[in-house]
Amino acid sequence: MPRLILANRPRLNPIDRRARMRPIAEAWVSNAHRLVWVGALALHLMALGMSQADAAEAQPVRLAVLPIKLLDTSGEPVDQSRQHAERMQRLAKDLASDLTRSGRYQAKLLPAERLLKDCPAGDAQCLLRASRAQGAELVLVGVVHKSSTLILQLWARLVDARTGRDVFSRDLNFRGDTDEAWQRAEAFLVAQIRDASAEEPAGDLGRRP
Repeated sequence: MPRLILANRPRLNPIDRRARMRPIAEAWVSNAHRLVWVGALALHLMALGMSQADAAEAQPVRLAVLPIKLLDTSGEPVDQSRQHAERMQRLAKDLASDLTRSGRYQAKLLPAERLLKDCPAGDAQCLLRASRAQGAELVLVGVVHKSSTLILQLWARLVDARTGRDVFSRDLNFRGDTDEAWQRAEAFLVAQIRDASAEEPAGDLGRRP
């Protein structure tokens, strides 16, 4: 039976075999290192993007609080103009400070004297321009209506400073024309604004496209 004769192939000694395998191993290690470096860079960029997005989302909305107005149709014979002026000033000041304290807004109370000088007619477009000049993104407008001795309404709107569009509105009733009753109404309104902003996808009112 004929025998199959294989061509003789040179045999590599262990040293030569390691020498030939070394470039392959070094290339594999180099590629592995490159993949690890690229992966680490991608994770770093992703984390950086997430941190920047979180920082942008956490940035408070700049809010201008306009002086509170009063509409009194109660017909009471007692003059309460001084008490009402003090309560309106306190209401606007407390709204600005409490909304800022919530962390969602950077609220600033616009002085009534300055607005009267800049916008003597009190028209909406002028008030929006004055608010934007102070860097505001939103404007808080509030009116208290005293319809009787015991019944008052607090009408409040958050308005986009660029478009004038309402982004939040509440009409709240409260009983009693006293300091305590006005303070309770203010606290309730702040809670309503805070809860409404928490429900927004971006976390803040006024930043929707």
